[in-house]
Amino acid sequence: MKEILKHIILALTILNLPMFGLISFNPGLGAAASALSLVSLLLYYFFIKKSKPLLALLLLGILYFSIGGLNFSGEITTFMKDIFRYFLFILSITEVAKNTTNAEACFYLLIGAISIIVNALIFSDEYGRYAGFYINPNRAALICILGFAFTYRLANKKHKIAAQFIFTLAGIATLSRYFLLLLLVVNLASLFANKKNLIGLLVGAIGIIVIINTPAFELNKDRFDALESFFSEGEVKTTTITRESRQETWALYTDVILNNAIIGNGYGSMQGHQGDTVGIKVGVHNTYLMVLGEAGIIPFILLVIFYISLGVKSLKHFRLNAEYSYLAMIMASYLLVSHNYFYNYVILFFTIWLYTRVDNDAIETQL
Repeated sequence: MKEILKHIILALTILNLPMFGLISFNPGLGAAASALSLVSLLLYYFFIKKSKPLLALLLLGILYFSIGGLNFSGEITTFMKDIFRYFLFILSITEVAKNTTNAEACFYLLIGAISIIVNALIFSDEYGRYAGFYINPNRAALICILGFAFTYRLANKKHKIAAQFIFTLAGIATLSRYFLLLLLVVNLASLFANKKNLIGLLVGAIGIIVIINTPAFELNKDRFDALESFFSEGEVKTTTITRESRQETWALYTDVILNNAIIGNGYGSMQGHQGDTVGIKVGVHNTYLMVLGEAGIIPFILLVIFYISLGVKSLKHFRLNAEYSYLAMIMASYLLVSHNYFYNYVILFFTIWLYTRVDNDAIETQL
């Protein structure tokens, strides 16, 4: 029963099946998958051995939702649902995260990456950026770079190279600038752990060559041409690469955030859901700025300290588990380009997964 529930939760969480069912099929299927996820979490929490929840994330949620709720002017039902789902997930998922092995995490991430490749090859579209189960290419890019980091713990070299190739191919199919940058950074960082990890860079180069020379991948023309320009003798198309950059989006919110830096502008005001509240329709695309802009300075400081602490603790394991540092870097940097933290269950799950590996108190509890 325990293992069945665990794998149901992992599949629904890592593969984003509730949202995929809702968007790609019909609301009924999405609602059923969402209900199954909630029921599975409740069953796991009440009938399986409980682990102490991650107190920092509980406190962050309490501060964020309570302070952000002071100026909230949207639909109260949606607000309450978001609160319930966040705290249920944080309370229930810790034991699941503790019992999820590196290989299991990599396996589900690999299935997610394959769905992106299938999307690109069989269900291509005019948009030309693919996401598979994840609907949003940027979220799909996160799956690919997380999966790539996990491959460093695969013992079988052939499996490791094959998995790295799949994650690279899928990540490139998202045409995410974030993925390409982090792929390079992770590969370079891995060389400090082991010079033999140079194979990762070669796999990445092969993946790019395959994408460029395979007509079946119908990718977004502007972004694809910009990517291809790095490997041609012509001019590199930096204008396309930097167009609609995150820095431009962040700048839109500068005055709004500074004017209400103590308690923020209210829940949802930085996410594009309440454009009338702050006069900006696009989301801020930065979790740190979102928390500061919606709930003020206190939860913002807690969030920053927590991820810095997670990174420092991960570095202490670099000699034996270098992938912990890669994961900490990936998650902390992903928060710079996304604003859906409190209902992005993938990032929450892997944050807790990593914490249970690097925190001394959590390790002692496991033992």
